[in-house]
Amino acid sequence: MLDLLISLTAMFVLCGVAALCGGVLQGMANRRIVILLQIFVTILMGGYLYWLMDSPLLVALVPHSGAIVLSNWLPLMGAFFAGICFRTAAISAVRRAFLSTALLSLCVYSLVSPLLGDAPRCAEVDFERILEFQTTEQTCSPACAAGLLRLHGIHATERELSQLCLTRQGTHWLGLYRGLKLKTQGTPWDVVVEKISGDELRDGRHPPGILSLTFGDVVSQARIEEGFQSNVGHSVVSLGKTASGNLQVFDPSPDYGFETWNNETLQDVESAILVRLVSRDGSPVPFSRLNPMMASQWNTVAWARR
Repeated sequence: MLDLLISLTAMFVLCGVAALCGGVLQGMANRRIVILLQIFVTILMGGYLYWLMDSPLLVALVPHSGAIVLSNWLPLMGAFFAGICFRTAAISAVRRAFLSTALLSLCVYSLVSPLLGDAPRCAEVDFERILEFQTTEQTCSPACAAGLLRLHGIHATERELSQLCLTRQGTHWLGLYRGLKLKTQGTPWDVVVEKISGDELRDGRHPPGILSLTFGDVVSQARIEEGFQSNVGHSVVSLGKTASGNLQVFDPSPDYGFETWNNETLQDVESAILVRLVSRDGSPVPFSRLNPMMASQWNTVAWARR
């Protein structure tokens, strides 16, 4: 939790600076400059919402395990406008205090919300395989993360990753990034996050890793029978493309497991976030030499110890 405490402290300090800047700006005599700067900050907020918010570009800009906090820039802009509100003379002091306090409270809540609540209670599992099924409805991402780490020779469990990934009713990919980032500290591996379009996913133009899938507003009945739901994310471990051009995955849902997905299976996938491990010294991933069609045969702890 130290990384989150440091990140929160840094963001609170920056929010205080932003509020101070807003107050100083509002006190300037030149109203034209004040209005122009307010418009500029509003445009910045719109650009952040459109291009950066929930984008893998965030972890490229902030490659830190606390990125789930540090990449949330809306509180900075909210604090700036709270400072303006507090110094404006257009409304009474009571209203200024109420509005600015309410706005700052929203900023604080936005920053701490990923930390609120408790992680699901995962069952104890005596691991005999590398890739194991999730033990709760909410922990597909932690189960995938634990399996991916074990594939790279790093001991990990679903229960541990559900804590590190800040899993609540589900797991945001920034939480998944945090869990993997913390577990790979001091190892030869680092974490990379990429966004993959539906077309790229269907073409199989991506390396192995964890796929956090996003489905469109309408999911066909065939996909529903396979466990997909509209507006509900799901994570699987992508193991690579088979000789026939299909995608071999491990779905941690207990009813599925190892599956081969063709383009028809993936037709309702709108986009995906790929979270994978890369070697810091450029060496290939340890399972790159394995045949995806025989994944179930090498899913043993004994293989990982070779």
